[in-house]
Amino acid sequence: MDRASKELPLERALDALRGALTLEDALLFAMALILLRHEADAERADKQSDRRTALDAWQTLTTQDFWRRGGRELADVIRNGLGDWESNHGKLSGLPNLADMRAPQLAPLIECVAAASDPAALFDRCLAEQALAIGRGGEYYTPAEIARLLIGLMEPRAGETVYDPVCGSGGLLLRASEYVKSPEGKTGSLALHGQDVNQMALQTAAMNFSVHDLAADLKGPASSLTRDLFPNEIFDVVVANPPFNLSRWDEDGQTRYDHRWVYGVPPAGNANFAWVQHVISKISPRGRAGLLLPTGAAFGAKSVERHIRAGLVKDDVLSCVVELPAGLIPHVRNPVSLWLFSRSKKPHGNWGSNDRSRQYLLIDARETALPLGRGRRTIPDEARGRITETFAAWRGAQGAVPYEDVPGWCRSVSSEDIADQGYDVLPSHHIGGTAAEATQGDREEQVAHLTDELYKLFDKARRLEGELRDLLGQL
Repeated sequence: MDRASKELPLERALDALRGALTLEDALLFAMALILLRHEADAERADKQSDRRTALDAWQTLTTQDFWRRGGRELADVIRNGLGDWESNHGKLSGLPNLADMRAPQLAPLIECVAAASDPAALFDRCLAEQALAIGRGGEYYTPAEIARLLIGLMEPRAGETVYDPVCGSGGLLLRASEYVKSPEGKTGSLALHGQDVNQMALQTAAMNFSVHDLAADLKGPASSLTRDLFPNEIFDVVVANPPFNLSRWDEDGQTRYDHRWVYGVPPAGNANFAWVQHVISKISPRGRAGLLLPTGAAFGAKSVERHIRAGLVKDDVLSCVVELPAGLIPHVRNPVSLWLFSRSKKPHGNWGSNDRSRQYLLIDARETALPLGRGRRTIPDEARGRITETFAAWRGAQGAVPYEDVPGWCRSVSSEDIADQGYDVLPSHHIGGTAAEATQGDREEQVAHLTDELYKLFDKARRLEGELRDLLGQL
């Protein structure tokens, strides 16, 4: 096959496998192929080594001899080609059974990977498709625009340590490394650390880091809430997109008296504030953290959650809450919010020149989303930039403009203000003025979503009517 040939659409390559493999298996197969090509390219570029395991396997897949091979033999070729990678990262599991596959079914995907001008970008597309297919919201994948927003607010610097206690496919850690290499950050490397409860997520993360030429210390499978595999370590930057409202997380009360619950024991039926307190426990003295939470966590009336929010305010570890729109994360319809924390809000190099002790920045960014398609939305670059610039101005970051409250957008509030509101920290409950008008695209998206929901209700009503008629006919 000609590596310089025109790039083939991923969707067409996946369609060729429809009926033979599930979409999830086809995507995992695609990611394994991308990893094999990456390892082959690395062996080709290394003139000092005579290792050709991956390169020989890749050349086998991309020559005319491929057309005479069946699926079983192809699977062996791929596995053998990734043998060296597995010896360093662990055996790949969950790869689909190709025994009954025919070469013409597999050829389009192999051609797609071979023709890709940027294999790492193709891997990112596979992850995005995987997130839509699996339907687990934040457990596996954080949309790139959300990851970039969170990392932009954290501003990681060369030489710092970055930790994600629920790393999934590694997206937040990857964006942190990209930020340091970008014009916004200083050139240099980060020490990346991640843990996850899901073995397939860890495997995907290891593949992800490899194709992006990055190293990371990944541990698991184990839940960071019940078995912290970095027990004596703290980090400069902590980021997380945990599964929302996770129930039965505490393994029958085994962690009830954990040292991390300094602001209150999290409810057994909801892990949101367990994640909050775990994240805070891992911050270094001048470190910072950010995580995504469902918006309800900011104002929930349950006494234990209100008590924990009060502790966060009284201890002055909370710095900012950004209220975001709904529809940003696959399969999560509810709006979400970003919570930012800092050990010290006094002037220092990782913070800025403004002393914001006992003060909290609230940003209402609900009206910033643009539609991607029915039920899905994104935050454009302009909106992400406005959020990060507002936070930088509030901190007094170097080069930032002076901060001012903006009606309908942002407000700096005191600990007394928060206490007067019953420790409700939802930005829209504090910010006065009229929020920006929704765009025409937003209104069309909302109408389309509501219409879709109405049609579903009509269908359900017809089914129920039919069932009721059948029951009445049997009387």
